[in-house]
Amino acid sequence: MDDYGGMQAVRLSVEALSVKMSSTLLMVASSGGSIMDLDGTFFIQLGIFLFMLVFLHLFLFRPVLRLIDARREATTGTSTRASDMKARAAALAADVTAQLADIRTAAASEKERMLAAARVREKQVLEAASIHTRGQMATARRQMDLSAQDVRRQLAGEVDALADAVAARLMRPMH
Repeated sequence: MDDYGGMQAVRLSVEALSVKMSSTLLMVASSGGSIMDLDGTFFIQLGIFLFMLVFLHLFLFRPVLRLIDARREATTGTSTRASDMKARAAALAADVTAQLADIRTAAASEKERMLAAARVREKQVLEAASIHTRGQMATARRQMDLSAQDVRRQLAGEVDALADAVAARLMRPMH
C-alpha cells in the first residue's frame, strides 16, 4: 500500500473513532445510566482530544497528505510525460524512416533517369564522331584518288622517256 493509502486509512480510523465516541456518549446520555462517571475531567479530556484531533489534522495530516498528493502528481506527471515523449519519439522515428525511404526511392529514380540520359548522349556523341570520321575518311580517299591520278598522269608522260632511257641503256654495247 502506498503512503497516501496509509494516511487515508489513519484519517478514516480517526473519523470512525470520533463517530464511535460520539455515538457512545449519546447512548450513555440517553440511557440514563452511567458507564463512567462524568466529572469535570471528562470534559477536559474531551476538549484535549478534540483540540488534538483538529490540531493534528491541520498541522500534521493535511500537510503530509498534500505532500503525498504532490509526490504522486509529480511521479504520475513525469511518467505520463515520459510516455508521451516515447510516443512522440517513435512517431518521429517512423516519419524519418518514411522520409528516408522516399528520398532513397527518389534518388534511385533520379540515378536511373541520369543514366538513361547519359546513354542517349553517349550514343549521340558516338554517332556524331562516326559520321565525322566517315566524312574525313571519304575526303582522304578522294584526295588519295586525285593524287594517284596526278601521279599516273605524270608517270604516263615520263613512262615513254623512261622506256627510251632503259632501251637505250640495254642497247648500248657493253665494254
